Amino acid sequence: MSKKLYKSFGYKGLQIIVLILYSLLLIPILLNYWDLEVYGAWIALYAFFNLIQVIELGHSVYIGNEFNRIVHTQKEKAKVLLGSAIRANILVGVLQLSIVFILFKLGLLRYLLDKNIDDREIAIVISILLLYRMCIGSFRGIIVKTLNPFGLIYKAFQFSLVEKILEFFILVVAAFSGISLIKLAILWFSAKFVYSFVILIKLKYLQPEFFPWWKYGSFKFGFNNFKKSLPFAASNFLDRLSNDGIVLVVSAIVGTSFLPLFSATRTLVNFGLKISDFFLSPMVPEMINYYSMNKKEKILDILRSFWFVSGAILITGFAISLFFIEDLFHIWTNQKLQFNLGLYSALVIIFLVQNFGKSLVVFYTSINKTYVVLITSILRMSLFFIIAFSLKQYQLDGVLISLLISELIVVTFWLPFNAFKFFTFSFYKKIYFFLYLISLLPLGIILYLNYLGKPLWLLICLFVPIVFLIYFQYKLISENTRRTISEKLKKLAIFVSN
Repeated sequence: MSKKLYKSFGYKGLQIIVLILYSLLLIPILLNYWDLEVYGAWIALYAFFNLIQVIELGHSVYIGNEFNRIVHTQKEKAKVLLGSAIRANILVGVLQLSIVFILFKLGLLRYLLDKNIDDREIAIVISILLLYRMCIGSFRGIIVKTLNPFGLIYKAFQFSLVEKILEFFILVVAAFSGISLIKLAILWFSAKFVYSFVILIKLKYLQPEFFPWWKYGSFKFGFNNFKKSLPFAASNFLDRLSNDGIVLVVSAIVGTSFLPLFSATRTLVNFGLKISDFFLSPMVPEMINYYSMNKKEKILDILRSFWFVSGAILITGFAISLFFIEDLFHIWTNQKLQFNLGLYSALVIIFLVQNFGKSLVVFYTSINKTYVVLITSILRMSLFFIIAFSLKQYQLDGVLISLLISELIVVTFWLPFNAFKFFTFSFYKKIYFFLYLISLLPLGIILYLNYLGKPLWLLICLFVPIVFLIYFQYKLISENTRRTISEKLKKLAIFVSN
């Protein structure tokens, strides 16, 4: 099993690299061959497609979890679960297509797009994409779940990796040939249908004891399980709203043709997310372990170390990026997009604020405080949508202000409120809790003054308080943790130098 686990980590790491290259390579290619309206329309409709898919994905997650739970002790019941899920999936597909039809008839698709873009064409494209999911895509997604409890999850990573590469070439071919979005959707359907069919053949031979997958079960049992999966769909929907929902709001308020610039800029900022995840993910098992032993101070020490390391790297990195980011952006996009320093600066601050709260959300998730996580998502997105549409007349500025305010309210009030109930804090320790956020204040001033074109010496002077605050955050970490961080950084430096 250890060898399989090793393969899983290897393919997962490779998958992350492919996802990074996917964005880095695809964006300039599409910009070179598509005009901004077509590219923006694709971004908007794909975001919409992702949001509707949550019904199907929530169902798949629930079935996968149940299959994992019972397959080793109740194999026949697991077969019934699988066959019933396949039957219920037909209903899920019909439901998702019905949502597109209803939204089209109500004119809501038109609201999310520029006036000169045909919402009928967009509805057809989304329907074709969902039809692929209904015919075979979601069916394959459920069957792939049978790999997990047998240590074959690395196979699922393999399939996902190849599929991402396939999607890349589908879009590249569509851009090179100049075909319409409807023809792109047909190409997408055809290529991914064949690929999914090949995967199903592989799965038949990998897990022959479950084939034919549709032999057992009933629609009634499948429908009951579908109802049980709806909370997973709701949770997935809230997660998707924080990404795809924002894209649709930008499309509705600023315009579809602005989406390529927004998407490209956010792609650059989101590299910080990869760095943040790199440091945060390994800390989760430790926090769970300390929680089980009721060692709250140890958990707090882990959070402080994350805020120090991610803060030191990300804040410094984004500050340094101001010297070269515009030239890099123009080289990357082949000057097809005009770099917007204000947009970049705002997204940097919003991301760094969110990074503070993310560590707490991950902690609450790891100890199954699901109500805190759920309310966090609902609160964040409700505030964003209300403020964004209240400030609609300010267009992009209104969207960015709503993103910042919604994040600030969540990370300065709601999440600390729950943290203060869990940890025991004195008055001064409560202030120290916000050191990471406090260090963002001078950074925000630096970004704003840089946007106004103020002299470099002034920006450097304002960076001094940031260094002091980061150092103070470092001193709050325990001696053992500081020693561990130093050792890890030395090993990283030796690895990079070699």
